[in-house]
Amino acid sequence: MKNFKSSFAYGLGAFGHDAFYGMLNGYLIMFVTSVLFAGGSKTYMAQMIAAVALIITVVRIVELFMDPLLGGMIDSIHTKHSKYAPWIAGMATISAVLSLLVFSNLFGLSTSNGPLYLTIFAVIFTVFYISYSIKDIAFWGMLPALSTSSDGRGVIATFARIGSTVGGNAVALIYVYVLTLFSGSSTFNQRGWTGFILLIAAVQLIGAYAAALMTKEDKSVVNHPAEHMKISAVFKTLAKNDQLLWMALSYLIFAFGNNIFNNLMIYFFRYILNAQDMWKYVGLIGMATGFVSIVSFPLISKFLKRRQIMITGILAIALSFIVFLFARNSLLALGAYVIFDLANPLVFMIVVLVISDSVEYGQLKTGSRSEAATSSIRPMVDKFGGAIGGVVTGFVATSLGMTGNTTAKDIPASADLTFRVITFVIPAILAIIFLIIYMSKVKLTEAKHDEIVKELAVQAQQGGK
Repeated sequence: MKNFKSSFAYGLGAFGHDAFYGMLNGYLIMFVTSVLFAGGSKTYMAQMIAAVALIITVVRIVELFMDPLLGGMIDSIHTKHSKYAPWIAGMATISAVLSLLVFSNLFGLSTSNGPLYLTIFAVIFTVFYISYSIKDIAFWGMLPALSTSSDGRGVIATFARIGSTVGGNAVALIYVYVLTLFSGSSTFNQRGWTGFILLIAAVQLIGAYAAALMTKEDKSVVNHPAEHMKISAVFKTLAKNDQLLWMALSYLIFAFGNNIFNNLMIYFFRYILNAQDMWKYVGLIGMATGFVSIVSFPLISKFLKRRQIMITGILAIALSFIVFLFARNSLLALGAYVIFDLANPLVFMIVVLVISDSVEYGQLKTGSRSEAATSSIRPMVDKFGGAIGGVVTGFVATSLGMTGNTTAKDIPASADLTFRVITFVIPAILAIIFLIIYMSKVKLTEAKHDEIVKELAVQAQQGGK
């Protein structure tokens, strides 16, 4: 019952966490390009969009290099209740409050005083993103601490991925409805965006406090560090963990393509297919297929090894991109999304589990255990991919004229083709490269991890004698 309670609470936390991440990664640029500078001249709008995109990108890239340090900080600070709960709850609160300012025109400054707006925005976004990142590291760092066995982690990761899949896709499901409701019309405005962000921020807070207060960390000898880790030990652990580094490198390539695809999908429906009203079905399909995919993972993993699941998943994703490339109507595009979202959660599950298992791999190689710092690598890669994906999204939107009140009728055929190549062809190529690196370099299988855990347990018992 306690294990179920922890797994369920962690899944609820993942629901809110990915809803919030989806809002940040998928909709901030849309807000900036469509509403934030509305009313200004086209030249002013283009300049300000470029400036905001630059600020966002610089902050996200600079911050991601801080992630191992932040992970080491989390690993080194313990409380009586939990290593992770205070960070998750506290940083969720700060980021939720600041998100309302990030998704605002700062009381009209965006159009009345551009330089002042950019200065204040840069400060607010920096604090906002660092607080979000600390919470992100703490949340995913908690996964290895909840169980030391591959099977146990698989169950918890399944709950987490169900929550994150439903949460992330719920944003797309409610996007048009909520913005229309709060805007008072189908022409979205600042009031609509504020209502939308307020709702997502509240969901994130509920999930964060559930994960912080209702989970129970494993206190086994393998999982219990003898001392606080110094920053130098953190980097030593990461640098010598070749399996972690290969997994991170390959996943970085995949995440880059995935973020381009995910960020530009809403533009695809709005400016290419002229079907923004169909966008809600993307969220609905994502919730349904993602749920089926993740619920099926424990059963699938009984018959297929992780490497076999990875091959199948990546090939299915590549197939979906091919269908997207030639889709001329929303129904075919939605069909392609069914294929994509049946496969994508399985790929993500394998990545999360391999990185989680690399905690013990690194511990065996270096003698030091760093859950949060090791687990921070996957969010760091996601954030880097998201940052670069944001740059690509901003560039595509402005260069192809997908800003302000532009409609699908205003987009020429040449822009349509360019958009499709960037959104579907490039991610497909990157997915195949990811698979090649994973298959040739990542050797940390389920059986290998079980051997490592047993060896660590023996070492711990011998050390205690």
